[in-house]
Amino acid sequence: MFKNLREEIKEEWKNTTEDLEKEVFKVWQLDYKGHIIRIVNAVTEEVLAINNEVVDKKSRDNMFKQIYPYVTLKGEITEADGTISTVKVKIGGLLSLNIVVKVNGTTLLNEKHKISIN
Repeated sequence: MFKNLREEIKEEWKNTTEDLEKEVFKVWQLDYKGHIIRIVNAVTEEVLAINNEVVDKKSRDNMFKQIYPYVTLKGEITEADGTISTVKVKIGGLLSLNIVVKVNGTTLLNEKHKISIN
């Protein structure tokens, strides 16, 4: 009886974890003056890439090591004339996935996605 219950709980946990992984996996791609800013959010990792080069990345061994529910990613874009633009991404949340992308303090993206697990 207990072995069967344990297996049921294990299976349910696996399904819930897979649903959560699918729900929070998101990719955003923005164009800023011809430069491509790409942000990937997964359960255990957030990645910021500029022009297909990873410039910042935050990783965790598992989803439970996310003590603070928000992560900040930073990078720079160097223009042809030598000017540097600062890219800042704040991403995370507890019951929703929030993302704010700013370049030199100007907001390019501000979205909120409700996280639901069926």
